[in-house]
Amino acid sequence: MVPGIARKGELCPRPLTFVVMRVAIVAMRSASSVVMALFLAGCASNTTRIDTLAGTLGLSRSVLETGGFHSLLYMRSGGGSPDAPLAIFIEGDGVPWRGGTEPSADPTTGNPLALKLLGQTPAPAAYLSRPCYQEMTGPRCTPERWTMQRYSDEIVSSMTAAARTAATRANARNVVLVGYSGGGVLAVLIAERLDNVAAVITVGADLDIDAWAQHHGYLPLSGSLNPASSSVAHPWPEIHLYGARDTVVPVATTAAYFARFPHAQRRVMDDYDHVCCWVEHWPALWQEIRSAP
Repeated sequence: MVPGIARKGELCPRPLTFVVMRVAIVAMRSASSVVMALFLAGCASNTTRIDTLAGTLGLSRSVLETGGFHSLLYMRSGGGSPDAPLAIFIEGDGVPWRGGTEPSADPTTGNPLALKLLGQTPAPAAYLSRPCYQEMTGPRCTPERWTMQRYSDEIVSSMTAAARTAATRANARNVVLVGYSGGGVLAVLIAERLDNVAAVITVGADLDIDAWAQHHGYLPLSGSLNPASSSVAHPWPEIHLYGARDTVVPVATTAAYFARFPHAQRRVMDDYDHVCCWVEHWPALWQEIRSAP
């Protein structure tokens, strides 16, 4: 591809994404350039949008290297009390596929719902990105890492080490892992490898990836770990929230997980789907969940 020329179906050339916000601000100084500024602002990459939102939430940003992968860690500044668990939020799968048949060049989500949940959470918190997402590319970041192997042992190991780093930096003895959608799968798999988990909370998580893939007619996620098939004990409290209208992860596809782990709580919310209305109601949900015995 010629640098600066958009590919077919790509309105915003990739090189623009790194300078777009600065150019937009400069352009807005001229009334005659307002239209151009708005166009360029719309070209911001999903990574830039996440960085911007994290900045408005007062989160610091750092790059971690764990298990041969790079990932991003966003945290609220200032040390917390060791007695207060750190809530670590993990995002969904984003856009692994383009058109359902071709792996995406960048799987980063355009709607960081887990980050928005963090913004509604009155507790010490961190947002942990997934390896190979948010432009954290590297030699090991082949498309398999965000498609068929998105929940692989290597990905889980890398994120487990990153979660330990987050807890150390926050001066937190314990963590609460909060995962949205596919991030909920990772939250459970990471929790199985930590010894300081206070609780696991998921929203719309496909906790039986085999049943989920079969339901949608997708190829099995070969190379990924399936929480519903895990033989690891879950000694920590866990609550999993689902929308009764969720067609992305229908609650029926998770039956095997709850049969395997009968102590896990499953709560189905009327009138909710995979996106609505978690962010709007999260403060009340969080308070209710964390206050439960």
